Amino acid sequence: MTSSLRLSCGDLPKSRSRVTIDLGGLLENVGTVRKALPLGVDLLPVIKSNAYGHGIVPVSQAMALDGLSRVAVMGVDEGCHLRDGGFEGQIVLLGGFSPEEISLCRRLLLTPVIHHADQVRALELAPSQGPPLGIHVKIDTGMGRLGFLPEDFPAALDRLAEIASVRIEGVMTHFPMAEDREDAARCRESLRATLASSLGHPALSGLTVVHMASSGAILSGEVVCDLPLHPSGRRLAFWARPGLLLYGHYPGPRDPRVPVRPIFGVEARLLSVRSLPRGSSVSYGRTVTLKRDSRIGILGMGYADGLPRLMSGKGWATISGRCAPFLGRVCMDMVAVDLTEIPSDEIPAEWVTLIDPENPLSLGVDRLAEEGKTIPYEILCLLGHRSERRYVGVPSKGADRRV
Repeated sequence: MTSSLRLSCGDLPKSRSRVTIDLGGLLENVGTVRKALPLGVDLLPVIKSNAYGHGIVPVSQAMALDGLSRVAVMGVDEGCHLRDGGFEGQIVLLGGFSPEEISLCRRLLLTPVIHHADQVRALELAPSQGPPLGIHVKIDTGMGRLGFLPEDFPAALDRLAEIASVRIEGVMTHFPMAEDREDAARCRESLRATLASSLGHPALSGLTVVHMASSGAILSGEVVCDLPLHPSGRRLAFWARPGLLLYGHYPGPRDPRVPVRPIFGVEARLLSVRSLPRGSSVSYGRTVTLKRDSRIGILGMGYADGLPRLMSGKGWATISGRCAPFLGRVCMDMVAVDLTEIPSDEIPAEWVTLIDPENPLSLGVDRLAEEGKTIPYEILCLLGHRSERRYVGVPSKGADRRV
């Protein structure tokens, strides 16, 4: 390729879609969730999966400005990304590590969660360098995914106690049905019993914190468990691990006791406006035949941008207080909308709104999830993942643009 054909990142054309994140709204949600927690319980905000699609670096920066000194992500890759972005607080790796990542955890001061005997073995074989690596240990209380079964926990502690280069700082679990108080209570009791019987173990001499409560558990009230005093005489701290609530959505029905609000807006570039005569078909499969002469807009967003194909014929854009329904199938990079009822002078020259959290007429993430037969988590993680990002509400060092 000749030098004349190369582009720098600064030369890239504008995106066909853009996402606006209200970081001020994020911090309002953080405050709302904090107020819902029992006295003395602190937060471990979950910002894995690019902060549920909101941008891991700007979200971490906003939280740091608000005094939040710790976050949880999935793996070492996200931990590295946060350190590169300037986050200096504690980073808990919910997915732990692979053996070759132990040195990175030490160098970047990451706190991995240990959940399998293979990880213990890797720590036993790893070179001992510098101060002890702080770790959390996960107990499987019913999720059946990651963690030591309660009956295997003592043996894991025996082995970890022999590794001078690690220090257990936390113990955690994760509920499979956090919104179901009865089921969550059973899991909480399993954690309590397992931990209470092991508090005197030498491996837990440095234990300071226990955490188990996701967004659903916060709403169901399963945030803490009744543990005896640590043999050192100190009371263990509890953290709650909200994710979805921080971004303004609920894992189940809306709960007025915790009034969070969505902070995620989406716009698509208007690529074309054209007139089609009655009888014309629109998009793949000819699933729509126009019953009148129509004005059709083509928006630069499709299922490759996370707009569910199941929204074909069900979604809409909003323009000047009016709905512009989707026409025909959502395509990989585009979707057609019906502009016939919107006066020509009110059609924007460039950007059309798909999601506006401040506009009740707008299509919303929860509606997308409902119609797309999925959950808000999936919509947020995928929608606009290759879109330009804009951040409003609080100062940020820059957008975390991913294309």
